[in-house]
Amino acid sequence: MTHPIRTLSLGATLVIACAAWSAGGAAQPAPPPGPMSFSAMDKNSDGAVTAQEFAAAHGEQMAARAAQGAPMRGAANAPGFADFDQNADGKMTPAEFDAGRQARMQGRPGMGSGMGAGPGPGYGSGPGN
Repeated sequence: MTHPIRTLSLGATLVIACAAWSAGGAAQPAPPPGPMSFSAMDKNSDGAVTAQEFAAAHGEQMAARAAQGAPMRGAANAPGFADFDQNADGKMTPAEFDAGRQARMQGRPGMGSGMGAGPGPGYGSGPGN
């Protein structure tokens, strides 16, 4: 009878070990892709983001994504603090942040408003159609 008890004990040990390993090695959720929110960058919650806060938040996001093995598409083209600080006073306000994000979105292919630039050559607009 020692053989079934030993097998049962070994099986229970393996189940516990696997459960502990999977719980301890469980991956943290990857940070959401895309730009961070203004509040995530405003570390001291003073309503403005400095270049240091911007750099720290960006570094934290990149480190978290790297730790998760998440793709880093577009990292080389990420906007810098100066792209948002429109009046160059060293502080980015929520309005500057929103304007910078909007300008960046307008510059992306397919991210403009509507279906395109307007009437142009296409189906039914040429001679004889």
